[in-house]
Amino acid sequence: MLPLSTSMDHRSKEELHQDCLRLAHFLHSKELNEDLTSFSKDPIHLGLFSDRPALYKMMEAEGKSHLGNGHPELFQQLMLWKGDLRGALQSAAERGELTDQLVAISPMAGYQTWASTVEAFAKQLCFQEQYVKAASYLLSLHKVYEAVELLKSHNFFREATVIAKARLHPEDPVLKDLYICWAAVLEKDGHYSMAAKCYLGATSPYDAAKVLAKKGDITSLKTAAELALIVGENDLSLSFSLRCAQELLSSKNWVGAQEVLQQHESLLGQRLVFCLHELLHKCLSQRNPVGTRCLSTPCYNSWTTNQDLSFIEMVIDVWQSALGVNTPEQFQNIFEQLRTLEYPPATNNTPPKQLVFHISHELTLAFLSLQMSSWEETVKATLQAVMRSYEAGNFSLMQEICNLCFPTGCNHVRVHLDSRNPESMTAFRSLEAFVAYGQLYNLWWNSHENTGLESLKQITEAHSPTTLEQNSINTICLTKEIVIKPTKTEYPFYVDSNGVASETDLADRLSLEDRQMKLRGCSVLLSEEHAEVQSLQRDISRIQQIFAEMIHEHQKTNFHRSAEGQELEAKSAIKQDLK
Repeated sequence: MLPLSTSMDHRSKEELHQDCLRLAHFLHSKELNEDLTSFSKDPIHLGLFSDRPALYKMMEAEGKSHLGNGHPELFQQLMLWKGDLRGALQSAAERGELTDQLVAISPMAGYQTWASTVEAFAKQLCFQEQYVKAASYLLSLHKVYEAVELLKSHNFFREATVIAKARLHPEDPVLKDLYICWAAVLEKDGHYSMAAKCYLGATSPYDAAKVLAKKGDITSLKTAAELALIVGENDLSLSFSLRCAQELLSSKNWVGAQEVLQQHESLLGQRLVFCLHELLHKCLSQRNPVGTRCLSTPCYNSWTTNQDLSFIEMVIDVWQSALGVNTPEQFQNIFEQLRTLEYPPATNNTPPKQLVFHISHELTLAFLSLQMSSWEETVKATLQAVMRSYEAGNFSLMQEICNLCFPTGCNHVRVHLDSRNPESMTAFRSLEAFVAYGQLYNLWWNSHENTGLESLKQITEAHSPTTLEQNSINTICLTKEIVIKPTKTEYPFYVDSNGVASETDLADRLSLEDRQMKLRGCSVLLSEEHAEVQSLQRDISRIQQIFAEMIHEHQKTNFHRSAEGQELEAKSAIKQDLK
């Protein structure tokens, strides 16, 4: 503590003897009260044995030595021994060298000194990045808001929340703002569950449900839907439940999807769509068209279905028995609910799962219309489903939908339509053409290898169609250009995983009369106007191709001429330079 005076007391014997003489002279001098200044010239270590001013000088010298050697705590201790607590605190605060010990004894100098010391120490701790400790000292000054803001500004949200919850009023806006800021940081970092807790703490359950669903997986969506339902956000819960059901649908878990949807009575319409989607998937899987097989194992509902019923009858039966949709009022309400939903048009890039779901929605509208005896809407919705699969480039799916909905053709639908309504009749003729197109395709590829085209032509001629029909049929069979050309890779045969045919050849199963009847139905594909339009389109296409070739040749000629001209100009310029 006193290295200078200690070292002075370890000098040679002669010097120590001189110190004794000086000290004796000073202590026994008659002019003691007048000779203090002269004594100040003596070595400082004698202050330990003389008067108080000399001691103070010795302590001051020792303190400066400690500061110079990097031991401020020893200097402060000397100041405390001296009794200058306020000076020690001020010096330590100015140098940023306050300690817990100094703050602890600072009340000895008075309340104001203690308060200023604590505040200075808190600032010092902030510079040292000890924010939690600084907040604790601010709390000792009852500066709760400052402590909370300090922790919040440095992302110590958990600690700030503890202080705010413990010291502030529950309705204090600072607490809510703290929760929201914390939630924003957590959400940005992808900690959605913790962010949802913060929003709940801030009495913002709507935001809690939304952030919980951000991850988009089944568990998160299901939890978000349940949370929204608990807090009374029914519309939000409906949205998340539907999204969750669609995710379950992607993994072929129809059981889980129905469990999620049945929590909301207003989603009964979607339950019908998912039910039809499940039954449609079953039928397509059994027939095994391209694109319906995948590695995941489907989880079907244990509904009792009568395999002897048609697809439409089977769907209606499950709706009534399993889902309890029986009355015309229910069908009408669900139809009005579902018809407001619109999906984007299908393209070649539409994912197959999304395509089948959209088709299921449109078939649901068609079957609901059928139950309400609204044949115009039935035709319109069915046509939309067929066209969607066709526009997506999935001919096999289009063919299967036609076969499921109209296994014997759609002539029976015509009698239920108002022939005076041009819109419904136009839609019916389009639907009839798609059905006939699929049947003609089957007849073409399932005819006997030895008969092929000639067999179809003979069957057609046997029934004496009109001259236009004969010419059109021959045109279809020979050129395959009036109707959309099927590719040979789209065989409608269904094979199992081993590549073995699961159904016998259609020609072996159908009688000649059945084939003739189907061929007669294909006459709806014949249209002289459409043939003329297609012929005109081909001519236009050829003319456009000729013009494109002419333009290309003209541009090529101009390019060569320009290149030759530039070459001549360059040569002439070189000749002039040489001259």
